[in-house]
Amino acid sequence: MKKHLTRPGTEWLRLVTGGAAVGVAYLAAALPSGLSAAVSRLDPPVLGSLCGIVCGCIYLAVNMLLLHATVKRIASGRSGPGFYRISYAGRYLLAGAVLAVGFAFFDPFAVFVVLISPKITYLVCALAGIGMES
Repeated sequence: MKKHLTRPGTEWLRLVTGGAAVGVAYLAAALPSGLSAAVSRLDPPVLGSLCGIVCGCIYLAVNMLLLHATVKRIASGRSGPGFYRISYAGRYLLAGAVLAVGFAFFDPFAVFVVLISPKITYLVCALAGIGMES
């Protein structure tokens, strides 16, 4: 049987790298088109977009580490379904807080694009027939 879970030391780095790559692609499209200037909450629009990308990348790393801790604790048998539900709700509340901060203070699209970057990566890999296991 193949091992599908990797150590969190490599997976969070992949997510942050992918998020940063999607963020740079967003910058490449948003800066020349004026989208960043139209939606950014900070005076130099590029600063708002960069802060949004950094905020999203920090969330990706923290979320992956929290998910790893949850799976590890559930696999050890020390907790039940209640712990999983609380962890799941907590991680989604964290995502909501990151989106609220991003929409209030930074470029909202930059934060949102980075938060959905894992879904974009998985979709592209599935359509291209590329396996995600390492």
